Amino acid sequence: MAFQLAIDQPSQRLVYAVGDNNNPAPSAPSFLLTQHRSEIAVRLNYASGQGSQTKAPYSNLKRSHGILNMIGWGILIPIGAMIARYMKHLDSLWFYMHTGIQSLGFILGLAGVIAGVVLNDRIDAGVGKHKGLGVTILVFGFLQVLAFLARPSIDAKARKYWNWYHHNVGRLMILFAIVNIFYGIHLAKAGSSWNGGYGFILALFVITILILEFRKLRE
Repeated sequence: MAFQLAIDQPSQRLVYAVGDNNNPAPSAPSFLLTQHRSEIAVRLNYASGQGSQTKAPYSNLKRSHGILNMIGWGILIPIGAMIARYMKHLDSLWFYMHTGIQSLGFILGLAGVIAGVVLNDRIDAGVGKHKGLGVTILVFGFLQVLAFLARPSIDAKARKYWNWYHHNVGRLMILFAIVNIFYGIHLAKAGSSWNGGYGFILALFVITILILEFRKLRE
């Protein structure tokens, strides 16, 4: 049997994929492929027979999305919250440090969300839960910005309600961010190094908080 390709050159990029054994083979009339997961991509030179592994599509955008969100929502925002709780003895310095770090964290986190939206439009990843958590975190972030702009004076009667709102929305935002970061690492199959690296940072946060809480109780 002989055949001839009716195109000038096949694509040099080949993707090897593994599917579920329970998924049926493509069948008439659509012959659509069932869901599968890509394992490796290579660039193949048909003339020489040599191949080389290539990066997955939009790998740089995926990495930027993860790093920006991790640093913004998962590192800087918790640091800013700890400054507000444990450094109020530094007069007004704690306030400027708190607002500065939180603002930077929000900007980086917003950039990470935008990168995620662009990535989702390009690859249609189908990660509804991850996207939903990300939108929730972003909404909480905007609510905190609005709370900062509309904060009442210290001696106002509404101040205690504002404090309750500001503190608890912030805690929820940090909790959701931590969960979504680990979930995003899982979805991206980034490996144990990402989990271990961020887990180590969280462990340092926990140790620091325990020490500072102990000192706070003794004051």
